[in-house]
Amino acid sequence: MEAFRCERCNAPLEISPETIVAICQYCGYPNHISGNLHTENLYIVPSLSKNDIYKAFMNRVERDFDLRRIKNEIQVVDMEGVYVPYWSGSVYVEGEIEYMVRETECHTYTDSEGEEHEECHEVEKYYHDFIHESFYLMGPARRQVGTFGIDEVMRYYRGNMAHVKSKKLLELDEDEWQKIKLEILNTEFDERQAKMMMKEDAIDRIRERYKAKADRIDFFKCEAKEPENVRLLLLPIWTVYYKYGNSIYKVIFAGWDGKDVAATEPMTMLRKAQYIGGMIGGILISGLGTLFFVSRGSEPVSIVPMIIGAAISAGSGYMFLKGERVER
Repeated sequence: MEAFRCERCNAPLEISPETIVAICQYCGYPNHISGNLHTENLYIVPSLSKNDIYKAFMNRVERDFDLRRIKNEIQVVDMEGVYVPYWSGSVYVEGEIEYMVRETECHTYTDSEGEEHEECHEVEKYYHDFIHESFYLMGPARRQVGTFGIDEVMRYYRGNMAHVKSKKLLELDEDEWQKIKLEILNTEFDERQAKMMMKEDAIDRIRERYKAKADRIDFFKCEAKEPENVRLLLLPIWTVYYKYGNSIYKVIFAGWDGKDVAATEPMTMLRKAQYIGGMIGGILISGLGTLFFVSRGSEPVSIVPMIIGAAISAGSGYMFLKGERVER
């Protein structure tokens, strides 16, 4: 079997059946290994530099009330940037659905003494909808992706994709690649599998929508057309690991503009005091609220402040014991 070699320096490349782009370990050149992917459908969003991401991290520290107070004790221990592959495309769905919804109907009547009354009762209403809808779908192209921050980066991209520039990887010149060179994670789903998943996902979205609004679905028939504008998009994701005390925390950045999308952060003494106050406040609400309603003979209502107080205390206690904050 003939080995794959770098297009620039002719060095042997390490590839697997899932490899899309093989980065030469000798010269760093991106070699395009198409496999089941049409390389003309492979796009990349250029990344900021490592130095730019470091500046974004320090700006986050300055913006954050808690981190700003301990910035002199924070030490960056590692910065990791990768391109994560995402499949994207549009799916058109058409079909029809018959379903039933239980609704409350009310009408007003006047009794024999001239007084008006309102009478309500539950009725079953039947609907027949026709579906003609397009979905833009996007999801990771591999199973083995760290979950923390990945979905947040994808949602952030989808919300701002009109302002994010991407280009075909094959059109990226050598000098431009050297400026943004990062490891590219392999994909585990080829284009054929991605299209099948998109069609299933589009129909599932319709089904879940009607399951949420209907009390019973009597007939469901929807067909997803062949996905269009399918492409594999490489999104840059940076993780900054930093140390505070004896623990390591991290911040996830969208690599194209340095937006922080998810983070774990240390809990300062001020924040701990806040959570302790929450636990005490929850106990007071539960105790005093229950005592107030019981003293007025409203024992059934007394369970309300008890539940609210217990929820506040439990939530504050969980955050205190957790020892770190998670921001998304």
